[in-house]
Amino acid sequence: MAEIPVLYRVAKRIMRNDADAEDAVGQTLLAATKAWDAFDGRHCRSWLITILRNECAAIGRKRGSRPEITIEESAEPVAEDFWQAVEWSLVGDQLMAALDELPADYRLPIALCDIEELGYEEAAEALQIPVGTLKSRIFRGRKLLRARLISLQPN
Repeated sequence: MAEIPVLYRVAKRIMRNDADAEDAVGQTLLAATKAWDAFDGRHCRSWLITILRNECAAIGRKRGSRPEITIEESAEPVAEDFWQAVEWSLVGDQLMAALDELPADYRLPIALCDIEELGYEEAAEALQIPVGTLKSRIFRGRKLLRARLISLQPN
C-alpha cells in the first residue's frame, strides 16, 4: 500500500517515537480494514490520516503524557531574509528535530502540507478542522519553527 510510508511519517510527527508510530500505523490499517464499508471513496489519504490521528490519541491517552509549548514561549525572528540564509544541506536534521518539538496543533498541519504535500482541503479534512484554521496553524507553526531554527544558529 502506497500510503504506509506517509502514515508512518505522520505518525512519527505525532508520536515522536518509532515504536509508537509503528503501533499506530498497524492499528490504523486494522481499523481502516474494519471500517472499509464506511469509506466514501474520496481522499483515501486524509481518511487514513484521520484514523491514524485517532489511534495516536488513544495511544497517548494510555500513556497519559502531553507536553505542550505555547506560541508565547518563542521569540520572533529578527532577520527578514532568514529562509534565504539557511543552508538546507546542513539544517535538514535540525529542521525535522525542531518540527518535532512543536505542539501537535502546529506540527501536523506543517507536516501534512509542507512535507507530505497534501492540499489545504485534504489536510483540513484529515485533521477535522476548517481550512481557515489549518492555514492559521500553518502560519503560526512556521513562525514557531523559524524562531526555533534562529535560536540554533551560531551568533
